[in-house]
Amino acid sequence: MTDKKRNVKKKNKRLVYDLLLLVCIAVLGFCAYQLVGYYGQKSKSEGIVSQVADEVVSYGPSTEESESQSQEDEKREPTGYSHAPIPKSVDFEALKAQNSEAVGWLFSENGVINYPLMQTDNNEYYLNHLISGKENINGSLFLDYLCNDDFSSRNTLIYGHSMKNGTMFATLLRYRNQAYYDAYPCFYLYTPKGNYRIDVFSGFETTADDRAYVVAFNDNEMLSLVSYLFSKSAFRSNVQVSETDRLVTLSTCAYSHDDARFLVVGKLTPLF
Repeated sequence: MTDKKRNVKKKNKRLVYDLLLLVCIAVLGFCAYQLVGYYGQKSKSEGIVSQVADEVVSYGPSTEESESQSQEDEKREPTGYSHAPIPKSVDFEALKAQNSEAVGWLFSENGVINYPLMQTDNNEYYLNHLISGKENINGSLFLDYLCNDDFSSRNTLIYGHSMKNGTMFATLLRYRNQAYYDAYPCFYLYTPKGNYRIDVFSGFETTADDRAYVVAFNDNEMLSLVSYLFSKSAFRSNVQVSETDRLVTLSTCAYSHDDARFLVVGKLTPLF
């Protein structure tokens, strides 16, 4: 091989290496851009929701209620699980002034879920919009558009993303574990017409066509559904559910396969 051919070959190799380097730099730059955008939207979402919560949620139950709650926590709290102060009330006049489509507020016992509940005329908008109307990948927690906005449906479906940063409904996936359920067996639901405890009795992975995604049914169908939900649950529960109870089903993505969902189901118990 002549020196001229060797030089051409070296130049070609160098050109290939340079192109590969540019491609790698471009890919890394795109990934960095995506990460910055992802965490930027996460931060914006948390900031907006936190500000809303500061404005509309009141904490600080009475001393008697606090002592009672502490005693209950001590009875059932496994090591490593902590409980957050339970909200006393939600100012729905102030909340609806920010967005008239806010229909409730959901709170988990560990305080990880502390979000407004939205509802509009479809199940797409709040997948990527905040209560402020800003577009955001975190989206909002929202009721199925077929459900009654006063939670009077036999089964109220509430959707939310399972964000890998731990926000929104990500904590629902932990109901695969009996100890987690034992520590946090209920949620608190605040509405303009009354407040409730959601006594959880079932949690399981399924698909989007599961029979639990139903809003209206008769008493016999209710008993059949409840029996099914107990049989599917990843944990054991002693909650008693009758045919006259109302259910709340929390739904999120499970990520084990394309159509995977994780459901946490409870009955509504009015708080007086």
